[in-house]
Amino acid sequence: MEVKIKSCLAGAKEAEGISVIIDVFRASNTIIACINQGAGFIIPVGDLNEAYSIKKQNPNYLLFGERKGLPPKGVDYGNSPAITSKLDLRNKKIIITTSAGSQGIVNAKKSDEILIGSFANVKAIVNYIKNKYPKTVSLVAIGFESYKKAEEDELCAKYLKEQLLGIKSNFKKIKQEILKCDGADRLRKLNQKEDLEFSLKLDISSIIPRYDRNSKRIIKV
Repeated sequence: MEVKIKSCLAGAKEAEGISVIIDVFRASNTIIACINQGAGFIIPVGDLNEAYSIKKQNPNYLLFGERKGLPPKGVDYGNSPAITSKLDLRNKKIIITTSAGSQGIVNAKKSDEILIGSFANVKAIVNYIKNKYPKTVSLVAIGFESYKKAEEDELCAKYLKEQLLGIKSNFKKIKQEILKCDGADRLRKLNQKEDLEFSLKLDISSIIPRYDRNSKRIIKV
């Protein structure tokens, strides 16, 4: 099993085999939280206008979104895993459009299978991939707005790779590094400290979101 770390939107487009899209701050965790709270499915969308269009056609769907870290006009909820984790989303249909995570999901077109991961579900993803034992695994650290490397995503990808290969890791040290990075500072400036704390919890969920290209939906494995 060859495990490769890819970065940003270009990395998502190159990803092969089983791919894991990693957006620690915050789309991966919001998606995990949506499914954890009972959502029926999630439609990831790259373009904001397309997301508005789907919402207009399906007014009963909930639209989650973010641009420049903040909810765009007309969305039902922002891209906040902390808030999402408190919602009752049983059987709700969701659309999500973000600056990074949703871009990576819809652009990983060479992948055989697309999973969404973060620190929250590392153990579940490791067990799933090890059971399948694919030839290639691509860990896509999607980065800031999908074009610039983000330390939190790169470190999460590295941690996940080490877990897959049986290499001992120090999560406490990794967490301390992330708390000093630009992404963490950005969330603090946006008064999103609750999301910062939530996104750095390890193995709090056994849920593995998977994107199905045919239906264009994220569902639980």
